[in-house]
Amino acid sequence: MTSAGVMTAVMVVAAAESDDFPARPVDAPVIAAVALVGSWTAAARRVPRTALVGSCASLYVALFFGVPGFSPALALGVPLFAVAWAGYLWWGVTAVVAVLAIGVPFRLLDAGAEPVGQVALATMFDVALLAVLLLLGDSLRSRRALRAEAVGRLRMAEQEHQRRLTAERLRVARDLHDVLSHTIAVVSIQAGVAAESIDSHPVRAKQAVELVRSATRDAMLDLRSTIAVLREDIADETRRGPTPGLAQLPDLVDSVRSDRLTASLSVRGDAGPLRPAVELAIYRIVQESLTNVLRHARATSVAILVERGTDEVRVEVRDDGHVPGQSPTGGPVPGSGLQGMLERVAALGGALSFGPVPDPPRGFVVEARLPTGDAR
Repeated sequence: MTSAGVMTAVMVVAAAESDDFPARPVDAPVIAAVALVGSWTAAARRVPRTALVGSCASLYVALFFGVPGFSPALALGVPLFAVAWAGYLWWGVTAVVAVLAIGVPFRLLDAGAEPVGQVALATMFDVALLAVLLLLGDSLRSRRALRAEAVGRLRMAEQEHQRRLTAERLRVARDLHDVLSHTIAVVSIQAGVAAESIDSHPVRAKQAVELVRSATRDAMLDLRSTIAVLREDIADETRRGPTPGLAQLPDLVDSVRSDRLTASLSVRGDAGPLRPAVELAIYRIVQESLTNVLRHARATSVAILVERGTDEVRVEVRDDGHVPGQSPTGGPVPGSGLQGMLERVAALGGALSFGPVPDPPRGFVVEARLPTGDAR
């Protein structure tokens, strides 16, 4: 309302100083008519297009009934700026064209017609002033849109960063689970072997202790690498150990062998390189499967098969034990280890299945199929 009052006062002063002839004096009806024109300024922010149309119509109705003429920029300036700022630039352009189409003939054909040169000069001044207001409003709208776009991009970038950070933390959590679970299982079984054979078979006990030391040393290397990722201390790649893959599978299988459990590894097919992510997934699947065998299955043997075809790698871990409390036909409820394997395989576009061995009805099998993603 303050802006409407200010613009009304300015227009009343402009009407009083106008040299239009003939023109009625600035009396109460003139002030009321000018106030009607100025009142649209108050609505320009909320309904800019309506305010622009209303101010145009009110201005020329007031001039038709004898209100002394003044620059249309006073009446239309704020609504024009508002429509441009709101993004309705063509409404403003149309209003300026209407000022030309109505104002020029009105001034030339009025009873007190003005000289053509004076009308042309005044019209150019008014149009230029209205165009400046339009361009100013549109410029501010564009800057506002650019700021909003920049804020939106920053927000999207932050969301993408958080998504990647969450995915990385989930991957690290899976790796921690795999490393710790397997190491604890290996340490437990080899410590048992050492305890049982330390008197009767010292050499075997020493071998078991060496396996414990090797498993804990490897676990420490994996944990340091994982903690470095959590700390985002990944600039110096030399601090990080090699990514586990097919080359480390024999050592992994050796670490679970004991008098109670025999383990075999068979690798078939093309021996060419695979993507690091696929090799790591194969290693983690075998590692988690062996951990489950050690912790849950009363197995005496486990066989690991890695078979590479043209388009995929098949990984199978089969044991002759069982999951305590599971019926021969029932499927196990995926725990955190199996769930981690499912997520890891799904992320690579593969498939994972697991369950009791159907024939004979004893044992448990985990089978994963991963796309090769040939690295050559």
